[in-house]
Amino acid sequence: MSMADLAKELEKAIGGNSDKQEVKHFLDTGYPPLNKIISGKYDGGIACGRITEMFGPSSSGKTAIAMKLMIEAQRVGGVAMFMDHERSFDLSMAKLNGLNDAFPQWIYKQPRTWEESNKIAALAAKTIRESKAISAEAPILVVFDSVAAMIPRSVLEKVIDEYNMNDSTALARATSQTLKLMAQFAEDFNMTLLYLNQIRTKPGVVYGDPTTTPGGQSMEFFATSRIQLARKRIIEDKGDGKELTGQVITVKIVKSKLTRPFQETEMRFMFKPDGSGYFDNTGSLLDYLVDKKIIASGGSRVTWTDGKSYYRKALIEKIESEKLEKELIALVPID
Repeated sequence: MSMADLAKELEKAIGGNSDKQEVKHFLDTGYPPLNKIISGKYDGGIACGRITEMFGPSSSGKTAIAMKLMIEAQRVGGVAMFMDHERSFDLSMAKLNGLNDAFPQWIYKQPRTWEESNKIAALAAKTIRESKAISAEAPILVVFDSVAAMIPRSVLEKVIDEYNMNDSTALARATSQTLKLMAQFAEDFNMTLLYLNQIRTKPGVVYGDPTTTPGGQSMEFFATSRIQLARKRIIEDKGDGKELTGQVITVKIVKSKLTRPFQETEMRFMFKPDGSGYFDNTGSLLDYLVDKKIIASGGSRVTWTDGKSYYRKALIEKIESEKLEKELIALVPID
């Protein structure tokens, strides 16, 4: 039998190959180097229709990055959903950053349990896709904040003095049962699931990484990408004393099914006088291009495309005031 005849027989018996054999759509993070280490493409980002976990210590940028992704999902015609288990979301701050809070482009819920949260996400995505109100390629991004704060239904039904050792592993058992379903629903409804998580320190660990994440090991298996965040403070001397002006967020991809893992990049998150913050994409990208030797530098000065050298701060001000961001991004290598 020839291969052509075999193909015909197989098509009769089992049908042809499934259509979705690769990720074709990505949600742009807004920072090309971050897109690159997540997806292998500078113009890529978070894989649509897949599960992603992002974890790190408190105030390491998890919600801020998630906010950028939700705004991007809306910008390209999709829907952003936020499951607030930590009960800490601030809509006014989100709107200042560009979030559209009109329902149903924005869906905000405060589920009581892990099970309820995932059920709402799946039901909403199914309803949206069946309505055909948005393009089939438009993203439905669901952010869960956070896995560590999500309560299994079996635990919620108890009072505190009834907890036992079995309840301490209830979340791990719940995630193990649920994530296999959510991975299927993500595929079925082109639903992008971003689970934010915290970190914990394992007692007694002398060698190796002592940190772990709540929820058991299921996320390690079902997530297409696992993104680990860390931070270090930016403290500047303002003349009358030192002041915390921002943070450098280090992003490390500890698991990827799209590109090689364990790549890292850095982003600057700066604070405004009113207490809000923003990602300094211009400064971060300029540092990245200098580090990659795509932009020449000497000492404290950087050479711009006009052939002139500038101090870093002065060049950033020039790029932003003259709206040269596209020219800066154009210097990023083509994949």
